[in-house]
Amino acid sequence: MFTEKGNWFMGKRYVGEVDGFYVEAQVFGEPSMYGIAEGRISRLQVYPDRSAGFGRCLANYDRGWDGGPPKDRRIRSVVEKTVRNFDGKNVDWSFEERRYQENLD
Repeated sequence: MFTEKGNWFMGKRYVGEVDGFYVEAQVFGEPSMYGIAEGRISRLQVYPDRSAGFGRCLANYDRGWDGGPPKDRRIRSVVEKTVRNFDGKNVDWSFEERRYQENLD
């Protein structure tokens, strides 16, 4: 599912395909309050395909959701499968939404 592409700042960079979407993730060795679901993924981008540029990013997480957590069920499923792959846990979307709203204030 994912291939390690080397170090990215202090974490490791992984790329892969999930349900036909292209995913890039920065994953740390330990969970963090800044990670998705307070896990190890501190950066995550979901694209429609490998050749898509940043302007076609469907979901972007960089220590927080840019524009809020994804609403599309397909994209949420990609994020959930990615989090399960690296952290072995589920994503609580209501928690992610609350966290996003708190950061807006």
